[in-house]
Amino acid sequence: PCCIVVPRTTPAAKLENIARYCEDIVQCEPSPQARAQASVEAAERLGGASIIHPFDDQRVICGQGTIGLELLQDVPALDAILVPVSGGGMLSGIATACAGTNTKIVAVEPAGKQLADAFAKGERCIFSEEELKAPPTLKTVADAMPTRLLGESLAWPLAFGLVEDVLTVDDAQILDAVRCTAVELKQAVEPAGAVALAAALSQDFAALRAEKGWANVALVACGGNVDLEVLGRALSG
Repeated sequence: PCCIVVPRTTPAAKLENIARYCEDIVQCEPSPQARAQASVEAAERLGGASIIHPFDDQRVICGQGTIGLELLQDVPALDAILVPVSGGGMLSGIATACAGTNTKIVAVEPAGKQLADAFAKGERCIFSEEELKAPPTLKTVADAMPTRLLGESLAWPLAFGLVEDVLTVDDAQILDAVRCTAVELKQAVEPAGAVALAAALSQDFAALRAEKGWANVALVACGGNVDLEVLGRALSG
């Protein structure tokens, strides 16, 4: 048996898809503290079940790191990979997989996360306690990427020093990318899945690519649980 803990702000489309695999769903307040408490209570209710952290867990990081391994195998001359970042599980996994190669990792964050500033200062948390409480998560159309900080135990230590650069995208750019994937690629991705494309279409990335002389660049498009209301907003924009 298993239980899935999700924030109460989770879109209906995602809840419906989760329920197809697991009927035991617990919704909590959208904060790391509430998630941790709800997870402990659920594990106790299940008789001492193991808690798998959504991003700061070795198994999660290793699994997501295989994305990097597959890209290196498919494109030996890969210059860079654009990786969406929330809690940092996928970012740290792919960055670790590519460590020691010529492939550079560029993190793509939703506006407000300020990961670039954190990397520059070498500090995981650059927010005050008051800022972390109000609100505890980012306000972004990429609902799967609300986490302000990288995971403390593994994600931050692994990613720090392995990421070449950080690009930031806002809601308008993300929705434009969602529309592009639907209209041009004939694919339906959720906003978090379009974050890397949003960055790739930006002037900031064009300048970075020209500066570095990158020819072959990969984008990670993760997440297809798109809410129909959000998709409608993107298509009508």
